[in-house]
Amino acid sequence: MNPKLTLPQTLQYGSLLLLAAALPTGWYAALMATLLVGLTSAVRLLAERRTNLQHLHPSAAVVLIAPVVYWIVLAISMLWSQDLSTGWHVLWLKAVLLVLPLSLLLTDMQHLETKHLRQLGYVLLASMGCVFLYLCGAAIVKMVHGASWQTITSSAFDPRHHAYSALYTTLCLVFAYHQLQARWGTMHPWERGLLIASLASNLIYTVLVNSRAGMLAVILVCAACLIHLAATRRNLWLGIGLGAALVVGVGGAALAMPGHTNRLASTAQNAKTDARTYINRYNWQLYTQSPLVGYGVGDYHQRQVEHYNAENYEAGMHAEYNAHNQYIESLLSAGILGLLALLLFVASPLQVLRTKGRTAFAIAVACGVVMLNLLFESMLERQMGLLFISFTYAYIALIMNKKENKFGGFEKK
Repeated sequence: MNPKLTLPQTLQYGSLLLLAAALPTGWYAALMATLLVGLTSAVRLLAERRTNLQHLHPSAAVVLIAPVVYWIVLAISMLWSQDLSTGWHVLWLKAVLLVLPLSLLLTDMQHLETKHLRQLGYVLLASMGCVFLYLCGAAIVKMVHGASWQTITSSAFDPRHHAYSALYTTLCLVFAYHQLQARWGTMHPWERGLLIASLASNLIYTVLVNSRAGMLAVILVCAACLIHLAATRRNLWLGIGLGAALVVGVGGAALAMPGHTNRLASTAQNAKTDARTYINRYNWQLYTQSPLVGYGVGDYHQRQVEHYNAENYEAGMHAEYNAHNQYIESLLSAGILGLLALLLFVASPLQVLRTKGRTAFAIAVACGVVMLNLLFESMLERQMGLLFISFTYAYIALIMNKKENKFGGFEKK
């Protein structure tokens, strides 16, 4: 640990490292780590007795304030909710949207150097790699005991929700690409090898969990990175490797797991009869019955179930079904104001489009990955999505708060 850090600063940074390590392992461990970040941040406030908000870069401040605004808008929708107990329960579950942003808003983060931020990303990659190896080991054991290849892939490979796992892997791909592209010529060969291994493992992980949104996001990310490499005319070998990985990954998946790739094709061919299409359609119909303010955070879920039942749709039998679209979910809960608050939250890092540089590109792609995934899953309705997205945006804010041009470039055009 850097000796320049004070004890309260060390405790806070250590809790951030612990959070990065805990996120891929499970939501409960990540939740405990998030609460620890909040606790150590409170210790810093008491020890230093100042917030130093004036040292926060304006663009970083917007990224940190946006999720707080989103939570407040949901809280305002309680004014027209009849089921207050459910509403407060939902707000309590989503309180993690407040912990990380407020922790970084109220404490001065100028002491974190580029190496500290890089370490956070590397810890996350290492934890993802460990989870992937564990799941591979479990799959091998199942095959030894007679399970078929088809049985151990898809939802059986990772028992957690595949859409969230795919979001994790795709964002890790973006970070690994950024590090390789920004530091290819200066990093040690072993570091380069580990990052390439991380790219490969996360690509394979995404294919194995069989998330349609995840596979679509990976294809788009790889295409964007290849275009970026071609446009900047840098790192020819990285581009060749990335292109080869994409071809091998997609081609290998088509040969080894035809059901996975056929799922994407069948979704495109049968979009009108796909279950997700029905879910989105019924929820949009429900929203149009109260377009201005929605139904309130306490009532909208019960209204969903009632609407499904009224339409004799099978999903009405499952109370756990949500809109499978975070944008529609926000419209249902808080109307137009809820959607605007969500867009402010998820699109706030796109401020970097006013600048140029490798880091600006990576941040914009990461932001695009989150926004794309929210089209196919209500990811802010579960702790798995709340925690990882909150960490991603807090991490982006820390990068944007760096005034010196060492993390990859925020030069003005």
